[in-house]
Amino acid sequence: MKLQTAAILAVFGMGGSTAVAMSVPVSAPTPDVVAESTDNRPAADTQDLSRLRDGDTLTVEARLGHSTLTKGANGETYLFAQVSGAQSAQSAPPLNLAIAIDRSGSMKGDRIANAIAAATGVVQRMRDGDSIAVISFDTSSDAVVPPTIVSATTRPSIEARIRAIRLGGDTCISCGLDRAMTELSSSTLPPERVSRIMLLSDGVTNHGITDMPGMKSIAARVRDRGVAITTIGVDVDFDEKMMAAIAVESNGRHYFVSTPSGLPSIFAQEFDTLLASVARDADMRVELAPGVEVEQVFDRSFRREGNAIVVPFGTFGSKQDKTVLMKLRIPADRDGAQPVANVRVAYHDLVKRADGHCGGDLALRVVSDGSAQNELDPFVAARLERSRTSQSLTEANLLFEQGRVDEARARLATQGDELLKQRITMKHMMPMAKGFGPRGGAGIDDDFDKQSAALAQAEANFGPSPTTTVTGGAGAPSPVNAAPTSRQGKEQVRVNQQNATDLAF
Repeated sequence: MKLQTAAILAVFGMGGSTAVAMSVPVSAPTPDVVAESTDNRPAADTQDLSRLRDGDTLTVEARLGHSTLTKGANGETYLFAQVSGAQSAQSAPPLNLAIAIDRSGSMKGDRIANAIAAATGVVQRMRDGDSIAVISFDTSSDAVVPPTIVSATTRPSIEARIRAIRLGGDTCISCGLDRAMTELSSSTLPPERVSRIMLLSDGVTNHGITDMPGMKSIAARVRDRGVAITTIGVDVDFDEKMMAAIAVESNGRHYFVSTPSGLPSIFAQEFDTLLASVARDADMRVELAPGVEVEQVFDRSFRREGNAIVVPFGTFGSKQDKTVLMKLRIPADRDGAQPVANVRVAYHDLVKRADGHCGGDLALRVVSDGSAQNELDPFVAARLERSRTSQSLTEANLLFEQGRVDEARARLATQGDELLKQRITMKHMMPMAKGFGPRGGAGIDDDFDKQSAALAQAEANFGPSPTTTVTGGAGAPSPVNAAPTSRQGKEQVRVNQQNATDLAF
């Protein structure tokens, strides 16, 4: 299917330097509470056990893909949960921030100048009492600014040290991350704090740990110490797959700026999110009922603990959403109520300065009278398509970089067709979504619009480019498509990676 690129992009307003956070509102018009709510809301529809909503500083809204299953069927369904941070005017506890700046030779000129400007801009916006460390790295790392409490007295010297960063050699991202974590750990701030690493690089790591499993292992260790990593890729020659994987594994965000001038706004955006933190150290624990099996956890890191799946979520900002989707296999061998899972989110509440939790039970009914629900719950279906769109963008990138441009475009078009089919299938289910979420269910349409726009933009920019001619082995000229190595092609690959990461958030 040929996507209507111009019209869809006008709706979406996408840009290479803007992070697109996509979430599907899943709240019901009245809370379907299965466990006692922490904010004492009454249970409204105790018959529908396939949905729950609970919480205050963090709210968990979870639902199953089906409220009923047919007896004797394969028992396949999904569990979708969205955790949201409450709106809060209260400022976060002290920030414990480390900024790791690539000083390799390729950062010369505008790149290093704008990185320095972005870092000093953050220092100017930090509050008295926050702590900052600044690390510069090439094949080694230096603590340009060791952990320092920000104040009117220390700000000038911190900024002067940042401005003194000088270029070096090649790139060792693992060196920068290891040093950043070391410096964060030596901060003198009290335990009641919010910690974050901001990593900026414009190149491919070629020293230290360079393989994907090794880098993800570093990110996981950082995450397990209560720290997320925000990764920022500059221009079009950094390793977008590596940078995105570091962010995802640590529960951070990944950004792409096509020109160095975009760095200050990204730094400011991320810093504002930190200032609005309402919870940290959040984990979701999904305790499965006997006989229930998890076949797949989409997009997020997780660990198994006996019959439970634990998904680390980390820190939440005000009004920030994070989601998880699981594919389940449910026993469907007898009629009646079938428990599915207990969903519980535990976290440290930065608003109340205490530990908090929210959650409840999910169940469905197995029926043999032909009344079982056939279609997926619309919000579950929308989240499933987000995962598929994210995967399509990633697969198209790989095909494109291999020079298989037509196959990349075909992969994007196929997912575009699937999105359209899904929207048509869901049309008759939209009345049940009216009133859901803060915009009366419009979030589903918006979500599909954003996915379609991401695919359309990628398909348009993966278009054929002028070819050059080289001489083949037999002396005959052979066309070579230059698109994968063109600036436009590289930029779109990195936009796709950011969009794929955002869709899965």
